Amino acid sequence: MRIQPRAREAINIAVSVGSVLVLGGLLTATIYWTLYDPKWIAFLGGVLFAALAATASGASKAQWRIARRNLQLERTRERLERETRRARVSTDGLRMAEERLRALCDALPLPLLFVDRELRCHYHNPAAALELGRSPQEIESRPLSEVVGSKAYAEMQPFLAGSLAGGEAAYELAWCSADGAGKSFSARHVPCRPGGASVIGLYLILSPHVKAAAPAPGEAPAAEPAADDPQRKLVEAMRDNQFLLLAQPIVALQPQAGAPKFHEILLRLKEEEDNLLPPGGFFPAAERFGMMEQLDRWVVRHVIGTCHEPAGAKGGPAALHGINLSHAAVHSDAFARFVQAQIAERAFDGRALCFEIAEPDIVRSPADVARLMGMLKPLGVRFTADAFGSVHGSPETLRGLGFDFVKIDGVLVQRIARSPADEVKVCGLAEACRKLGARSIAEFVEDEATLSRLRAVGVDYVQGFGIGHPERLRAARAAMAA
Repeated sequence: MRIQPRAREAINIAVSVGSVLVLGGLLTATIYWTLYDPKWIAFLGGVLFAALAATASGASKAQWRIARRNLQLERTRERLERETRRARVSTDGLRMAEERLRALCDALPLPLLFVDRELRCHYHNPAAALELGRSPQEIESRPLSEVVGSKAYAEMQPFLAGSLAGGEAAYELAWCSADGAGKSFSARHVPCRPGGASVIGLYLILSPHVKAAAPAPGEAPAAEPAADDPQRKLVEAMRDNQFLLLAQPIVALQPQAGAPKFHEILLRLKEEEDNLLPPGGFFPAAERFGMMEQLDRWVVRHVIGTCHEPAGAKGGPAALHGINLSHAAVHSDAFARFVQAQIAERAFDGRALCFEIAEPDIVRSPADVARLMGMLKPLGVRFTADAFGSVHGSPETLRGLGFDFVKIDGVLVQRIARSPADEVKVCGLAEACRKLGARSIAEFVEDEATLSRLRAVGVDYVQGFGIGHPERLRAARAAMAA
């Protein structure tokens, strides 16, 4: 049984008074047995006075402590009431905002889904339910793969991880809707960060592509879509194979018998090549629209298709094709599985592929790099650490990852002939690569003086306009075979 504070206080006072009375009785008995000796009376009287004073002081302190705690409790109670009122007002405001947002989303003609970090749907508007042909019970808290179907989910999957990491994505999606008709959508992922905190999920917005009706007799034809839409141009370029694959040679400074031919794959638009435009102008747009992994997949698919060398084929070692990987591909489980599937489907010799990973991705995400390499190295795929030696990392960053090649940052290479400090740094990087069991590659080699210094410091491979210019991949392969 719990004793109330006031009852406890009365009990404490009663105990104190009882103790004083008992002590007084004992002192009186002692005085009696000492035959009223004045000395004993004075001594025992002092003891009694001290006991009474101590009891009174303790009771006073207890009363002060109780009063102070009562005041603190009252203030805490008032503060709690204020916070409760504020929380109630905030909750009401949040509920009203959610209701307004839900009403707005419900009124949207575009299908919209909210997907949490575990890829389960926790909201959908009527347009999404209509397009999906599912009841609310078949959508709410169900896995996204089950809600949209395995085929559409396979197209979405490469972009989901990047969006849950905080990046937006936009891409084209082919989807068989509820009425059984194949439709094309522009899909967009918008990460949800409540209050600027970490991402808790994403909004999936689908914009159906509506085929324009034929104009009536005498009616002017409908206006064509904007020709300068960068996202649409990228989608069409991949769909219609409007990209070109170029190959730039990477040459060994100390050629060895049986060593494979080596070159880096470069990507250009036919429009850039035909109109002599600067290369790579489409990359910022692809990055902005979350299409970098799609580009990487296009490159892998067409390199394997163009350079098909079956595993176990007779002859010399497979020519090595260096392919640059984007940040999105390095962080995507689906990309590694895509490469595995392409190699298996074409019976391609994995030793002919060498993926280049930029130094910032290696420094910031070593676990993702290790996962990617662990999935592809068993197939013979090799890896290059690209543009190493800048301010981001050191050779120790590569330890334990198992890179086959390391490209030395081109800025250092270009200054090696006129800067002793940069020459020492390049020499140190080449030596560190040898200790790690990797071959060093110097890029941006443009003159004989630079080539001479690189040979002196022990670099293994060189690449640049002073070594060879990029050319069409098919022509490069024909030249290597000659």
